[in-house]
Amino acid sequence: MERAQKIRRIGVVAGIVIAAGLAYAGYAAYELRELRARVTETIATASDRLGETLAIDINAPAAGLAEQLAASVAQTEAALQSLRAPGARRDPALVAAADGYVASALEVLRRQAGATRFRAQFIDHRRALEAHMAAAGSRSESWAAEAIELRKRLDEDYFGYQLAAGSLGNMLAGLAEARHKLLAQLPSANVLAETAIVEARERSLAAAAAAKLELERARRVVGPG
Repeated sequence: MERAQKIRRIGVVAGIVIAAGLAYAGYAAYELRELRARVTETIATASDRLGETLAIDINAPAAGLAEQLAASVAQTEAALQSLRAPGARRDPALVAAADGYVASALEVLRRQAGATRFRAQFIDHRRALEAHMAAAGSRSESWAAEAIELRKRLDEDYFGYQLAAGSLGNMLAGLAEARHKLLAQLPSANVLAETAIVEARERSLAAAAAAKLELERARRVVGPG
């Protein structure tokens, strides 16, 4: 009798342990599904935000683009922070790959925003310089000094633009690499097409070269300063 009761107690304990194990396994599987869903959504958010602006010509930014880029940067940064939140490590390899992709997308957006800002300043100062030179016939005593100052501003804008455009090309190369790593972990991920990234990099290099020629033309109308 006593032996039978002991066996029953062992059976009850074993049942509890098994039930607890199954419950834990079920919860772990649920957490993993939730994590993968959140990662998938985060990747899609980053891809959508970048896809909206990646095809732009940074040498001829459309009106309102600066505001659009600022909003995309904020949304992508928030998405990245959600990946880095506590408890998001059920699948470390997946999270690391997603982090690399979203972080790369964020840096591309930031470089686009910087290039757009400096390009707008460059256009404004180039036009101001052209207008100033067109008024050469009614020049004042300060006319030459003002022309040199305008050219100096143009040089500063160009430097900032070239830095942002060159860095954009580098970040796009990094995005392509991060894309490959992510697809190795999550083949179904909603990522940008590789051709779109390659074409954007080519455009960024072409834009930098075009701006250089534009600056050289502007410099010639002023002469050495």
